[in-house]
Amino acid sequence: MKTTLVSAAALLLVASATLAQSAPKPASEMSNIKYFAGSWTCSGDAPASPFGPAHKTKSSMMLKSDLDGFWYDGMMTEMKTASNTHPVKGMMHVGYDSAAKQYVMVWLDNFGSWATEMSPGWQGDTMVWTGDQMLMGEKAAAKDTMVKKSDTEYTHKFELQTKGQWGTIVDETCKKAGAAMKM
Repeated sequence: MKTTLVSAAALLLVASATLAQSAPKPASEMSNIKYFAGSWTCSGDAPASPFGPAHKTKSSMMLKSDLDGFWYDGMMTEMKTASNTHPVKGMMHVGYDSAAKQYVMVWLDNFGSWATEMSPGWQGDTMVWTGDQMLMGEKAAAKDTMVKKSDTEYTHKFELQTKGQWGTIVDETCKKAGAAMKM
């Protein structure tokens, strides 16, 4: 019995060492979204939409490398104001699909919404994400456009297509508030 246990333990050690040596590596394309790592503060406008009246927005976002560099994840938190009584709070996960050769984003928020979007990556200083968002039990086409203005500033426009019409949900400028997180 003792010999069997020692043999099993040795086999597990060898298997663990073999797996560790052949562990997958994150796609090199992940380095292209490192730009978004760190703390950001954003401000802008939310035009009148099915989600409420027009109002100014202020939010913060923190994004960091996670899960051994395969994903960036973080939180976005909008500030509550007199004109924005139910601010958005959401979780974002960004990775790379090597088979599709596209970046993938998964979004979850405090409205019960969730979205998946894909992007081919940077086209010059612009990164466009398109996909679907489920909100209030209905599926809508979604589009996020980020335009890099500098190493510490970008603009973000989020649009949804509801009832066949595209509308802007938020149009904001984001500025880096802290140093980027290391991978």
